This record gives sequence, C-alpha cells and structure tokens, in this order.
Amino acid sequence: MPPPRLHTATCPYLYPSRCQRAHHSRLFSTTTPSHRPSIGPESPNYIHVPRAPQPDAYYRPHIKGILPTPRPIFPIHNKTAPETKTSDAYFAATTPDPFPRHPSTPPKPKASTPAARRHIEWKSKSAEHRRRNLRESLLELRDRKQKTDTRLQARTAAKQYQREKLLNAPTPPDEKYTAASILQSTLPSRSGLQDPDRAARIARKRANFAATDAMKKAERRNALHTLYMNARDFIVTEEKLNEAVERAFDPYSEQFTNEARRGLNVWNLGYPETVKEALERANKGEKGRAVERSSGFSGVTDERMRRIGEELTGGKI
Repeated sequence: MPPPRLHTATCPYLYPSRCQRAHHSRLFSTTTPSHRPSIGPESPNYIHVPRAPQPDAYYRPHIKGILPTPRPIFPIHNKTAPETKTSDAYFAATTPDPFPRHPSTPPKPKASTPAARRHIEWKSKSAEHRRRNLRESLLELRDRKQKTDTRLQARTAAKQYQREKLLNAPTPPDEKYTAASILQSTLPSRSGLQDPDRAARIARKRANFAATDAMKKAERRNALHTLYMNARDFIVTEEKLNEAVERAFDPYSEQFTNEARRGLNVWNLGYPETVKEALERANKGEKGRAVERSSGFSGVTDERMRRIGEELTGGKI
C-alpha cells in the first residue's frame, strides 16, 4: 500500500514561496476573510492587523476605589461573643416576635380591600423572613468562625511544634563532619566575656553621670533665677499695662528728648543705626568711633563688674 500523499495546499514545506505569498496576501488584505464570517464590520478585528512576534505584557486594569474593611461580627476581645450573639436572649432582643394584642387594646380595623389585605400579609411575611434570615446567618457565621479558629489554632500549633523540633534537633552528620576545627578554649564561655576592669569602668561612668547631672541642675537653677529677676518688668495686671501705654505714648515724657529740644516721637533722636554702622561697630572699625575711643574701656569694665556681682550674689543683677 503506497504512503498517503500530502495535499499541496496544506504543505508549506513543499512550496514555501507560494505559502509566503498567500500568507502575506492574507496579512495585508483589507477584505473580509471567508473563514471568519462571524466577525462584523463593527468589530476591531474585522481588518486583520499583523502583530509583533513577542506578545504584549499583561496589563492589570486599575480598579478605582477601595473596599471597606468588614466589621467583625464577633469581636476578638470578647471571647463569649459567638455564644452571646447566638443566644435566645439576643435573638429575642434583636428579632422580637410580634407582640400579642392586649385584651384592653381595641382591635385594629381590618382592611377594606383585597389589595390592602395582601399588602398587610406581604409585610408580615417579609418581617418573618428578615427575622429568620438574621438568626440563620448568625448561626452560620458562628459555625464558620469556630471552624476557622480551630483550623488556625491547629496550624499554629503544628508550626510551633515543627519549630521547636528543628531548634532542639541534634547537629546533622554532614554539618558535624564538615565543620571547621575549633578549639574549645577559643569558644566564648556561657558565663560571658571576661572584663577585669568592669568595676572601675562603672565607677568612672557613675562619676561622669553625677557631674553631668549636677551641671544640668545648676543651669536649670540659674535659668529659674534669671526668670525671677526678669519677672519684675513683666506686665501682669491691667494697671501696669495702662502705665506702660501712657509712658510709651506720653508727648511730655523725656524719653525722646535730645540735646536741642523735647521730641514727641522716636524720630527726634535721629535715624536708627544702619547695618553698615552696626558691622563697623562690631568689627571695631575706625569710622564713627571717636566718641567710643575717647570713653576708654568703661563699657567693658561695667560689664565685667556686673558679671562679678552676679557671681558673688549667685544670681542675675
């Protein structure tokens, strides 16, 4: 029996040029292919567009918004929550049954039309369905929570057991035989490292701490005394505020008086010191310092005397 013959139209290896021409004609053809009659003109695949050999990377679409965290029905801090929320008392409080009519209460008038009666019956059935659904859902959630907690506890216990087993396991033979030779004398002892100067080092650190603490206390005491001395000029009452305002805005005060006349504002004393003049004064320049040079070292002496007085009295002056 002769071997089966391959069809020339389906064999790309016998006539590669014919297959390539047919392939290119199919790729760049703008007519509707005959073997895909289900694709309509409104589809983007109606005109075949060749694609690259390498496919595109998978794109995960961005979903706007976030889902809120579900509220725990049975809180973890309350261990009796599943039993409390599935008890008869909880069901009676959350899904109470219709109260029976009291004998002294007059009966409600019955519905006059069949549609009204059907509406009342539908409301009664809906309420009964809501009560039953709430009770059944709480029971189902309790069972699911108990199963989940049991499974989680079993998994945690298994992991802890496996960890303890691995920690307490002896050294494997391969690690024992391939480990480097280490003398026992070079290994650290269980009692800790030897520190012969430990007592002297601790005493030195305690002395340093005591000195630092004493310096901080002295600085705090000095700052408190400075605040106390400066508090004499604080405005704490309405009378002192009025006196300060009158003194600052009094046209007959002597605070703005110069050698020529009495002034009403600060401009009578001249222009304020410029930055250039302040820098020259700070750098001890030669310009504009004739009066200061003639005064000698009186300013420096006064400042030194003030500091000496503060040291002797133990506070600010």
